[in-house]
Amino acid sequence: MAILITGGTGNIGAALARSLIKKGEKVVLFDIVPRIERIADIQDKVKLIKGDLGVWPEVLNAVNANEIQGIFHLGGWLSGPSDENPWGSFQTNVVGTLNVLEAARIFGVERVFFASTIATFGLETNQIITDETLQRPSTMYGAGKLYGELLGRFYRRKFGLDFRSIRYFGAVGPGARPTPHAAYKSLMIENAALGKPYECPVSEETITYLTYYKDAIRATEMLYYAPRERIKTICYNVVGIPQAMTAKSMELAIKKVIPDAKIIFKPDPMLTKFAKGLYQAFEGFDDSRAREEWGWKPLYSTLEKMVADFVREVRKSPHLYASF
Repeated sequence: MAILITGGTGNIGAALARSLIKKGEKVVLFDIVPRIERIADIQDKVKLIKGDLGVWPEVLNAVNANEIQGIFHLGGWLSGPSDENPWGSFQTNVVGTLNVLEAARIFGVERVFFASTIATFGLETNQIITDETLQRPSTMYGAGKLYGELLGRFYRRKFGLDFRSIRYFGAVGPGARPTPHAAYKSLMIENAALGKPYECPVSEETITYLTYYKDAIRATEMLYYAPRERIKTICYNVVGIPQAMTAKSMELAIKKVIPDAKIIFKPDPMLTKFAKGLYQAFEGFDDSRAREEWGWKPLYSTLEKMVADFVREVRKSPHLYASF
């Protein structure tokens, strides 16, 4: 029996694959544009399938031919591409999720984990985000992810499929390139670790929240392996560093580790406006349900601890991140 990871050569997918292999799991990766460089060290330990989530037979055959017992559904279009091409996003994020759940139902997959997002809440919330906050997404990406959450809940009720989901909040890590308005959070640290200057495209006072990729992966595994009887909320908020921070505070934290880091703020008006609007509409994030139901607690809960580990990871494998 094997574990299938969709979006398996993405930033989170590749790191998750390494962790699952260490646990003794047989891993199958499914990706439409495989990033071989991300899995170079484990390529001989995984099966890689090039496939499109929006093409039903490709998803069906990936599950059927590999004795899949569990799925981590991480694949999908992010916010920028989704807004530029909502039709393509619908095919991958909405139809693709239906295809994954249907394949799981037909072939008796035991469990499906779904990667959701903060974007399901929209930009007009103006309160602390809890697992009960009304979700009114204003982007194609957020709408597609919310559909995935709701469809998964339906499959859990109707067909007994063990569906579980996490809404990631500001996931960052080496090699992460989520969207132009969010990539600065990883690139600022990454370039400093590689000894390169970096021009930050948002203003110093731009507010953000961060979840280190190691915490995102740890939370993903904790939820996936938690006993079914403990899963009550089903779709959970997970936050790494609970306090809001600014781009300037990130610069200062980086310079505590790398005093000569060269970071220059050259705000792009549109990127800054979007990035500010995304988080200034929220007062904070509550992930108490994940803590209560399956014991979630971040290991990298301070900016300083996250930056220090991030720098170590980049310097350990500079050949990998210098190519991105």
